[in-house]
Amino acid sequence: MFGKFSFVHIAAVMALAPSLAFSASAAGKVRSALGTVDRMKAKQTEWSALRVGANIYQSDKVRTGMESEVIFGLPDGSTITIAENAEVEMSNLLEPNGQGGFETKFDIKKGHINFAVHKLQDKNSKFLFKTGTATASIRGTEGYVGGEGVFFAGLKTGKLEITPEGKTEPVSIVAGETTFGKDSLVVVKLASSGNARFAKKLEKLLNESKKPMAELIEEVKQADISFQETLKAEAETAAAAVPMNSFSVSTISPVEICDQGLMVEGFYRTTDETASLVVNIGGYQSDNLVRAADGNVHSFAHKVVINDENGLWTATKAKVSFAGAGVKDSKTIDLHVNKACLDVNTKIPTVAIPSYDSLRCVANLSVGEMQGDAAILSVYADGSQASEDAITRNVQQRLKLKNGVHNYVVKVEDQAGNKAEVEKTMGCYPAKRFNVDIVGAAREVLNVPPQPPDANSDPNYIPRTLQFRIRTVENDPSHLYKVVVKLNGNVILQETTSQIQNLDYQIPVNLKRSSVSRVDIEVVHKSGYKVKVRKVYEVH
Repeated sequence: MFGKFSFVHIAAVMALAPSLAFSASAAGKVRSALGTVDRMKAKQTEWSALRVGANIYQSDKVRTGMESEVIFGLPDGSTITIAENAEVEMSNLLEPNGQGGFETKFDIKKGHINFAVHKLQDKNSKFLFKTGTATASIRGTEGYVGGEGVFFAGLKTGKLEITPEGKTEPVSIVAGETTFGKDSLVVVKLASSGNARFAKKLEKLLNESKKPMAELIEEVKQADISFQETLKAEAETAAAAVPMNSFSVSTISPVEICDQGLMVEGFYRTTDETASLVVNIGGYQSDNLVRAADGNVHSFAHKVVINDENGLWTATKAKVSFAGAGVKDSKTIDLHVNKACLDVNTKIPTVAIPSYDSLRCVANLSVGEMQGDAAILSVYADGSQASEDAITRNVQQRLKLKNGVHNYVVKVEDQAGNKAEVEKTMGCYPAKRFNVDIVGAAREVLNVPPQPPDANSDPNYIPRTLQFRIRTVENDPSHLYKVVVKLNGNVILQETTSQIQNLDYQIPVNLKRSSVSRVDIEVVHKSGYKVKVRKVYEVH
């Protein structure tokens, strides 16, 4: 029914943690590899086996064989599963996109991918799947996408918008819906939408079917019903397999922890009225989950919120324990807590500049609320970045100040994008010697003839200009605190801080005839260093 068709692009917007400086070299880490899984690195021509714990880098190609799959996680906590008989190229991995965000792109050349992309935090970041004839946008979504000959996608959670190639109107699906097709897409509601096991069955059905679309839709719906019956039978079988005074856990380990917290599910069976079934994580313990002791199999489900506020986000395991009728048993669930998730990493870091020393030219920085977290601490001076450090705990840190007065902004951003900043204008004025040079001799003797009778000025005084230069190391008037000039003890000029605009002064003075006049100059640096000089005029 379907011929081979060109590319489908699927764009999934991710919740990234740009705070931790993702780049083109960022890697996904292999968490599980079953069966035959190979990787071909960029600029290589041969495949090699891919093992658990290995890093996946940009431009790597990964392929899987029959009954094989590989699961790897990204630094933002998203999980990608490459299903069997698939080939995928990691075109981009957390690559800066020039818009303040990052882009991850997978080119699915064969087969399909199951994905769990966390809730959108950064609107400028994108997650792209390239598989066929459409472009789709995902915002915090779990499901599958693929199809070598037929495009298909299904969602367990979230929303997906698909724009077929050559068309402008998108086709949208939400949780519980599946879409498939070639030139046009159909949307059907299926209970199995987003289920990874159903994706495998759906891919096989679509690739093998030659039926018209109407009949194919009914065939897909019937496959959904059949699959749900299979799941129900499996659950009943699992329940029936629970022995008396025992329990089983159906939650699959490991569990990725983000916005949904931890849901522990399973079955128990007991005749002991005092039996207990509890979930323990760190210092947390649930209430008793045993609700009936009639000897029949009963299900249980318990959700635990995991975040930094309740102190559970450092947990690596959850323990489910049963005690009853003399029997004690427990099972553990491995936890992968994603600290890049806002629902997990809820505490906003604090940052402050409690004090600074302008003579030693240092400021004290304080960063708090970082227990068990990681963040980037950035310092900006007058808008330009001065430093950037990675921190993993609360810190008390010294900041070296630049000479002069500058505006400093200190920012801290944790793994989940929680941000805090503080701004402060601070000065640096190290104590250094400087001079005040007066033009002319320190003592000048002036022989001034009497003033003509018709002159308009006061005959008892003669005008002169006092000239001096302040020579500081910085050669910058903003480093001065005060300039005072006195004539015979009387202040004739006083400037402080921002009033001081020059280092060269020319000040008019009136000298009394037949007397000695003293001019005293005092210059105070912001460091506290002070210079005093005197000039004497002897007028005859």
